[in-house]
Amino acid sequence: MVRSAVRLIKIWLMVSSRAAQSQLLSRWAGVLFLVGKIVRFLLFFVFLFMILSSTQNLAGYNREQVIFFYLVFNLIDIMVQFLFRGVYQFRFSVVAGNYDIDLLKPLPSFFRPVFGWTDILDFITLIPLWIYFLLFIFSHHLFTSSTSLVLFLLLFINSLVLGFAFHLFVCAVCVLTTEIDHLVWVYRDLTNMARFPTDIYQKGIQYILTFTIPVVILITVPAKALLGLLSWQWIAFSFLITGLFLWGSLKFWKYALKQYSSASS
Repeated sequence: MVRSAVRLIKIWLMVSSRAAQSQLLSRWAGVLFLVGKIVRFLLFFVFLFMILSSTQNLAGYNREQVIFFYLVFNLIDIMVQFLFRGVYQFRFSVVAGNYDIDLLKPLPSFFRPVFGWTDILDFITLIPLWIYFLLFIFSHHLFTSSTSLVLFLLLFINSLVLGFAFHLFVCAVCVLTTEIDHLVWVYRDLTNMARFPTDIYQKGIQYILTFTIPVVILITVPAKALLGLLSWQWIAFSFLITGLFLWGSLKFWKYALKQYSSASS
């Protein structure tokens, strides 16, 4: 098991390095992409300050805590995009018939669809974001103990697993219907709702964000864990939801592969 995992990591690093070489061929495009991301990030920061300058708090959270939720959203969102960017190119592979070749390779069937492309520009964005995040939480004392910090890291990993499960589900839908973009954008729109603490929404919307595409588990729960606002029931529930979502996505992926019509047929 460990040897197989190490082998897959080596293959992923090789695929990522080739993707990085392709992206860095056009340096100005990469620079403009990074500048655009930074500008969007800063503009939303200005938007937050404008809102909180008049209300002082949002759903019981002060300014620093609201900004903290926004930082956690960006960390998880960019990390998920960085790791699972291959989903955005999977439709072309299915339509063109290239996925037939991938199925013949000695790799897990979901490796190429989910991990087949890595955006090095997302990784470049993550480095200063992590540094700023750590400086922000330590300077504002936003965690209650080292236990909450460890719990945040565990739930952060749990969010990445949940992100993988959803992207695998989308790939399964693509195999069955050759459509993928709409589901991905629904996911992106719903996750954007977690830029703010999801407590600001009505109960009905919170249930939707917990049990459909679990945005609450994905972003809000890790943030609350670091702030010391999470009960053990929510912690157990978060791992349970992720486990069920992962199990269901793997089952659905296997079903989709059985229905897959290759280019040769």
